[in-house]
Amino acid sequence: MKRTFIYIIFIICLFFHSCRKDDSDNFQGPSLNDLYGPFSILSPLELGDKVNFTSGENIAFNVEISKRTRWEIEITGATSGAKRTFTGNDRIISKDNALWKGGANTFPSFGLEKTYIKISFPDEEDAPLIMDSIHITGLKKDQGIIVTDFENGSSDSWDYFNQAGVSASIICNTDDAAKGSCFYSWDGSVPWDWAIGYLKINTPENGFGLPANANNLYFNIGAKFISNTGPNNCFLQLWFDEDDNGDGVYTASSEDQFIYEYWYENDKWNLVSFKYGDLKYNADGDLAETNGNGLPEPSKLIGVTVFFLANKESGIRSEATIDQLIFTENESYKP
Repeated sequence: MKRTFIYIIFIICLFFHSCRKDDSDNFQGPSLNDLYGPFSILSPLELGDKVNFTSGENIAFNVEISKRTRWEIEITGATSGAKRTFTGNDRIISKDNALWKGGANTFPSFGLEKTYIKISFPDEEDAPLIMDSIHITGLKKDQGIIVTDFENGSSDSWDYFNQAGVSASIICNTDDAAKGSCFYSWDGSVPWDWAIGYLKINTPENGFGLPANANNLYFNIGAKFISNTGPNNCFLQLWFDEDDNGDGVYTASSEDQFIYEYWYENDKWNLVSFKYGDLKYNADGDLAETNGNGLPEPSKLIGVTVFFLANKESGIRSEATIDQLIFTENESYKP
């Protein structure tokens, strides 16, 4: 009788053992080590002294830690102030989750400069910071079709309008550009009108070279409002003139001009990016009124105008800057 009872207990144990998940990969929830285990850095960060993104080099932050926990990597440009961040909670930091290809989160972009690197572990009390630096000797290559980045100055084909009392020009060799060392700036007081001034970039003789598909093409521009700022005080209008009949001239009475408005967001460099195909809609989501066929056709684009407007009642001068006008395909521009 005793042997029979022991045998039954043995069979029951085998049954429950066979039903138990013994694959640790299928375990649901954090491990005890991740919850209560001690934190330590198992492998140090090892970086070179410099990186040349132009030649295709990248930076992988290879660090192994003792447990899964939240980590943050922050890269800051010593001169530009550009920032790039990575975050995660993997136990191993590698090229799979922290590969820096030279870009920033937003404008300004990195320049040829020293960068400071900090890796922190916010949820681990008394965890050390990993600090390092690396010098950028070559900038990342932009993927897209540049309208202008102002690095090569102006063109005879450009048109300008500025109110009396407004100065507008390309400014170079400062640390204030969104990318590179040059940008375009307006500065002046216009107490009688919202219009401050505009810059119109007409297509070169060989065109902008844009694809025909507007639905995966993005227009991007860096914009920064400096004075006479506020949510209702200043904005940019972007005009896109298309040559529907192919005669090389935009005719306002019979062809498409699409308009996009960008209002003040903050006093920092901001990336303004939108899909070219969405220009057929106005700010209310309705079809925009145009004098052509109403279809955004980037291959017919012959002029891009950036118009700066600001509150005439403010009593102060108005200042704004723009930089890095570029078209990209499939996604927004990556500063």
